[in-house]
Amino acid sequence: MAGFHQIWTLDLESEEVRPYAGNGRERIEDGPLAEAELAQPSGIVADDNVSYFTDSETSAIRSADLTSAGVVTSIVGQDLFTFGDVDGSADEVRLQYPLGIDLHNGILYITDTYNNKIKRIYPHTREAASLLGSGRPCSVDGVGSEAEFREPGGISVVAGHIYVADTNNHAIRVAALDTLEVSTLEIKGLK
Repeated sequence: MAGFHQIWTLDLESEEVRPYAGNGRERIEDGPLAEAELAQPSGIVADDNVSYFTDSETSAIRSADLTSAGVVTSIVGQDLFTFGDVDGSADEVRLQYPLGIDLHNGILYITDTYNNKIKRIYPHTREAASLLGSGRPCSVDGVGSEAEFREPGGISVVAGHIYVADTNNHAIRVAALDTLEVSTLEIKGLK
């Protein structure tokens, strides 16, 4: 519920919808689920114990425990107006409007949308590193930082590949996890 600055749950059995995390104020404030402050949470992925989400307006990656007594914790990200393109660890990391997120083997893969990059984030050490993309907004296939994206928005890691919705190139891009070679998916049969 990006516009409400909250994460909501849907009980599929009872069809009941209710707020899960965030008090509705637009900020970055960690704490108990109902008291934490979020800013346009967008992408979300979970393992057995924790959900991870992109908090786009604060250029942050955050987590929320999957228990009713849980808390929201910032992995990287500082404030509404603290953004950039800086790899590193903890508070030195800067992103700009991340949208997509996926979890694979304990590593978060995110679309650093306005930096035109795909990054890896290690949630337990709070380290972030550029993986794909030069940062220049364009459409170029290549290996690692030779590839170029234009505001990638969605991401999925499946069967040894990273699939990226390269939003402003109107394309699906595919990268092999082992070689980091990026190609553009050809969709045939469309007129």
